Amino acid sequence: MTPEIDIDEERMKQFFSTVMKKDKLTPAEQLILNNPVEQRIAIAKNKNTPPEILSMLAEDWCLDVLTRVAGNHNTPPKALLQLATSNEHRIRRAVARNHNTPPEALEKLANDVTKDVLEEVARNPNTPPATLKKLANDSSMIVRCEVAINPNTPPETLKKLVNDGNVDVIRCVTRNRNAPPEILQQLATRNEDGIREAVAENPNTPPETLRKLSKDKWWGVRYKVADNRNTPTDVLLKLAHDKREDVRRAVADNFSANETILMILALDPSPTVRKAVADNPNTTTRVKKLLKI
Repeated sequence: MTPEIDIDEERMKQFFSTVMKKDKLTPAEQLILNNPVEQRIAIAKNKNTPPEILSMLAEDWCLDVLTRVAGNHNTPPKALLQLATSNEHRIRRAVARNHNTPPEALEKLANDVTKDVLEEVARNPNTPPATLKKLANDSSMIVRCEVAINPNTPPETLKKLVNDGNVDVIRCVTRNRNAPPEILQQLATRNEDGIREAVAENPNTPPETLRKLSKDKWWGVRYKVADNRNTPTDVLLKLAHDKREDVRRAVADNFSANETILMILALDPSPTVRKAVADNPNTTTRVKKLLKI
């Protein structure tokens, strides 16, 4: 049974009205007329389809074809800019999700009335800082979360989101790999365990903040500190004696752990900790002797 195909009837009528008046068809018109819809869909979603073919298919009247073109990373920016004006929500969402979409198209899509389109714009790494600043005021918590995580979000916008009324948005700020150290220092004092954990995991967190978090009452925070490669060696040494096996294993996994730390953990009562020591590329011959391997 052939699956139902979604079409843009007005676009289809215009297409056939145009080609019927012509003696010579354009390459795009020939491509559309000479290939069945199922074949055009397959071409449109193929990651190896050349940009020039995708540009031609951007003139198609089948919504399924256009959606695949909008989502294909080979689709040229000019075609994506054109598809960003589509009346079809799923096509605009696919354009907003595409990492090849030019900033000017994302700026337009930031005014979309559909929230899941806005979510994709906020998530896209090509979205300009000014557009992200605007979306930081959106009523949707998910949109603001995506802004908070986006590496293009400017520091002043992240500072604003730190004071967001929703704790999930604040947690997303801590996951931003470009979050300024001063923001992470501020968030390290929050009462929510999940926020402090995320700060401890962030590669931008200053060593002194990691030092403070290494004494956290919640073992999950200490675990993230033990796992962070920016954690100072003396802090890792202290965490190698932590009462929680998970924390000690994270230290053993850490590529910043030196021979002294690994020698201590090679004598750990936990087999999983000792295995992590054995797997650490910093493990020396002396450490291996303690492990008896």
